Amino acid sequence: MTCPACREAARFVGYRRTKLVSLFGSVVYERAYYHCSHCHHGEFPTDAQFHFQQGKTLAASEVITLAGLLEPFEESAERVLCKMTGLTLSTSTVRRVTEQMGDDLAKRRTDQEIIGPQQPWDWHRDTEGRSVAYSSLDATGVRQQGPRGQQAEGRMSQVAAIFNPALKPLKKQSQDRLEQVRYLSGLLSLPEIGRQLRRECRNVGMDKADVVVALTDGGGGLEDCLLDALGGVAQEVVFVLDFYHASEHVHDFLKEWIPDEERRKRLAAEWCHLLKERGGCAILDRLQELDLSGASAAVREAHRLLTGYLQRNRHRTDYPTYLRRGWQIGSGVIESACKSVVGRRLKGPGMRWRERGTTALCQLRALYRSEPALWDHYWTKTLTG
Repeated sequence: MTCPACREAARFVGYRRTKLVSLFGSVVYERAYYHCSHCHHGEFPTDAQFHFQQGKTLAASEVITLAGLLEPFEESAERVLCKMTGLTLSTSTVRRVTEQMGDDLAKRRTDQEIIGPQQPWDWHRDTEGRSVAYSSLDATGVRQQGPRGQQAEGRMSQVAAIFNPALKPLKKQSQDRLEQVRYLSGLLSLPEIGRQLRRECRNVGMDKADVVVALTDGGGGLEDCLLDALGGVAQEVVFVLDFYHASEHVHDFLKEWIPDEERRKRLAAEWCHLLKERGGCAILDRLQELDLSGASAAVREAHRLLTGYLQRNRHRTDYPTYLRRGWQIGSGVIESACKSVVGRRLKGPGMRWRERGTTALCQLRALYRSEPALWDHYWTKTLTG
């Protein structure tokens, strides 16, 4: 055979035996060994042909990875895998296999490799008969661990989503059970997650949608990231500011301005109704009408912050139009993803993560939480292709 390292002829040495971890337990595996006298590279060709990785079958690696991304590594090793498959593995083995597969997936994403089937979605239509696609982006903090187990400063993991929405607003309990959704996540820069998101948009045929609704909160850089990711892919992009994020800013101002709780609640309900019925410009008008000449410095500062916030985002607070078209105005899908993709596994009590492990687990969980076709494609097509 030809040596894969230097392309010179490799010499057959003999057969070697090793233990192989499979779903049926450890088995003795005998395979041919070749050695290259030119570069001294050793090779077991049948390992690649049968897709064995680190002494494990592909099926065993998948089950170990699945256990590691769903439950803490120690529990996966001592309880989950032992009970479900009979495999007896150490905690370090489960961690190593899971992180290796996560590293592989993260590298493929970075290299812009296609993960999952390329099949245009049948986009839902709004009340005007136009096909509508959705994209969203947010970030969530993950505690980090430094050298020698020392506490390190936390990092923000990006979470991106594209999904095919229902015509009616999603019920809260069904947000993380969308049939057509793809997630991306990791300790990635905004430009990098934007590039990966752009690839996913093309894979699901977002260019076939008449309009893409880009839903985010007011976080810095999120809108620009989505604009770069969707530009040239989507026919039309409409940015929508998460209504609940906007209403929270209204409540923050009213807390400073009105000390009486009952009056504050009534005014908050009135202003939020006005925001939904007439948009952000109506709240700006109300703010400009207020006489705060005798107000405290804290009230004036809160007024300045809310006014600036609405002015910066007025182009994406036309809620009456969005609702009339049947569009979603809340970023519940991406907020739910921050919890289901990242929080449920990486934010357990006392958990701290290394940078490498954070991105590996985030990428794996994003793949797992996406439509099932992506996970199946990765293990049956990508790794065996």
